[in-house]
Amino acid sequence: MTFGNLSLASRGMILTVTYIILMTFIYNTIRSLFLKRSRINIIASIVATLITNLLLQILDMHHIGLYVIKFELPLPVLLVIQILLLFIAVAQQYIIGKWQETHISAMSVKEAFDMLPTGLCYYNDNDGMPLMVNQTMQDISVDLFGKGVTNGNEFCNRLNETETAMAVSEGKAPLVRCSDGRTYSIRKQKLFIKNKEIPEIIAADVSREYALTQELEERRTKAAQLNTRLKALLGTIEYLTMSRELLQLKVALHDNIGQSILIARRYLAEPQSVDRDELLYLWKDNIRHLLNEEQEEWELPYYVISKEADKLGIKLQIVGELPKETKLIPVVDSAISAHIGNTLKHADGKLATIKVKETGGSYILTFLNDGKKPEKEIEEKGGLRNLRHDIESVGGSMKIYTSPEFCMEIILPKED
Repeated sequence: MTFGNLSLASRGMILTVTYIILMTFIYNTIRSLFLKRSRINIIASIVATLITNLLLQILDMHHIGLYVIKFELPLPVLLVIQILLLFIAVAQQYIIGKWQETHISAMSVKEAFDMLPTGLCYYNDNDGMPLMVNQTMQDISVDLFGKGVTNGNEFCNRLNETETAMAVSEGKAPLVRCSDGRTYSIRKQKLFIKNKEIPEIIAADVSREYALTQELEERRTKAAQLNTRLKALLGTIEYLTMSRELLQLKVALHDNIGQSILIARRYLAEPQSVDRDELLYLWKDNIRHLLNEEQEEWELPYYVISKEADKLGIKLQIVGELPKETKLIPVVDSAISAHIGNTLKHADGKLATIKVKETGGSYILTFLNDGKKPEKEIEEKGGLRNLRHDIESVGGSMKIYTSPEFCMEIILPKED
């Protein structure tokens, strides 16, 4: 039995199998040429392709009845040839795949280039024509700008704008951040290849380093806040220590006066039993302490809050004389403390200025700083809300302005 004696469906099946074998040989030949394999392998692929094509043409002529070459093989021989050709095609494809895994070729270089986690882009400096762009850089471009790299100069300019925005917002080295959270550090340089200058853009993935840096910044901020609280606490402890020492001095003075009174009573009752000169010395010493009204520096109003400002790195500048009335001192002290805290935490300033103006019946205190201006209206909460309550409790008023710069104005009534 020959091919021509088979049914139409059987002939079609054999033709299909032969066509598939032919396509496989053609694919293997193209891969061999592209991978630049040895000449023997390329010739073998071409010969196998031609043999398969010749067989397909003969079978096709017998199938449609156009006998240009009337030559028919017995069906068993034809099937053996087909099986042999199919085996050779599959084996050749397997060998090419194994060879590609162990040899460097243009395709393997391109595949490795695309698989790099670092984005790479090379382009012509004159017209911006991309010469080589890997898949990572294409993904970055699509994520940031909505399209791939089509012009190197345009892509570089857009990256510069993005880097500038990131540098301003983060206050750090220029970076670009994708929508999925990945952060890339962009480096631009020029290579000289065959005496030709080629611009290179490298996008290194620094997502983990960036996350660690952010975490470190958060910890530093918390540490700074804790340090601020500790410094303020130390100032309070210092003030309490001095107050305790003053109390001990007052108790000692009280005891001395009591002792002097007892000795004086005894002298009045029995003058001979008391040394008169010693009694006079004791009374003179007690009276001298009572008449000494000069305050120590740490006993002066606003001493503690001024020392606290120094420890926090804030220069406190007072223009005028702060109120000395007893009921106003705690209120002004709280206002200065709130002003120092806001200058440090919100305005990021170094100079806190307080201008004091006296009118007929009131004090007008204006609080300013050299920090950044508020971006929106200030919402009174926490410290400012409590401060307003304290000011209004003594009959005063408070106003806060944000334009053209931050200003807090406090009006306090003078005592009658």
